[in-house]
Amino acid sequence: MRNAPKVRFEAIHQDNWEDCVKLEVKEEQRKMVAPNWYSIIQAAYDKTYTPLSIYHEDTMVGFFMYGKDPEDELYWIVRLMIDKRFQGRGYGEAAIRLGLELIERLEDCSPEIVISYVPDNEAAGKLYKRVGFVPTGRIVEGETEARYKVLR
Repeated sequence: MRNAPKVRFEAIHQDNWEDCVKLEVKEEQRKMVAPNWYSIIQAAYDKTYTPLSIYHEDTMVGFFMYGKDPEDELYWIVRLMIDKRFQGRGYGEAAIRLGLELIERLEDCSPEIVISYVPDNEAAGKLYKRVGFVPTGRIVEGETEARYKVLR
């Protein structure tokens, strides 16, 4: 990935949660990703999830959440959203790559990392393939499943 923007993750906390819930996707993308407020609440009650804000320099540009599924024992990237003002600049790909690195460093990292996306979301499918996810052909809760093999 040439000239990729640098991004970093920051925990969701009392000083940034409101900025996070104000982030929005484009109107036509709203049916493809849960709103950030919902994800933050979900993570508050389901401790298997880790919600993170995505920053480029000092600007919050998106949201990322991952967790280990207690049923299949695999890590899942549960959410990725880039605010509509920052889409098309490489932040999504940079965040996915950073997220994969973060999960791969975990002591209990699973042999595969899973992601799913709305089948109509062609941009997401292309992005995930570009970073190494391979569609499995399975549909999970109405979404296309793809898996990334962890190299250890």
